[in-house]
Amino acid sequence: MELARELIVMDPWNRFTAGLIAAMAFARGMDFLSTWIVTPRLALEANPLMRRLRWGRMALVNVPLLALPLFHHGLSITLVVTSLLVAGTNLSGGALARGMGERRQLESQLAALRRIGLPGALMMNSAGSLVVCLGGAFMVALVPVAESPPWWAALGVVLFGVAEFVHLNVAIVRLHRVGRRVG
Repeated sequence: MELARELIVMDPWNRFTAGLIAAMAFARGMDFLSTWIVTPRLALEANPLMRRLRWGRMALVNVPLLALPLFHHGLSITLVVTSLLVAGTNLSGGALARGMGERRQLESQLAALRRIGLPGALMMNSAGSLVVCLGGAFMVALVPVAESPPWWAALGVVLFGVAEFVHLNVAIVRLHRVGRRVG
């Protein structure tokens, strides 16, 4: 009887956890949806894990993440922020890919990479990622209480910058290799 009452009338901590689970489901769903909108065949996907696992297996890998709020609220907040930033970047940067199609967008990226060169492309992406990390680090420093929800959210911005650095630099190198084989 007590368990049933607890499930019906959740205390604020449980409501917060439930809200985090919902936010996690929404954020991860938006990451998937935005990726599908931009690159349904994953030809333009920067995340090597997603490219390797493809849609179904990657979805299965993400299902256990929905339980993360049951174990750690802070990491959940970080992942929600990071996932939403990834989804937003996918959607805003994906208009050309959606309009051109994956193949033409890939050809356009190859042409741009040939013009700027591998070192130039890596340097530009690395600098951009560093600026994002610095913005997140600045937010982390502004939060008066370490490991509070806003601190973890700011850490999500830092993690987004790190993910951009890793995934996009790997994608740039992969694209360079493709260009050498094609060109």
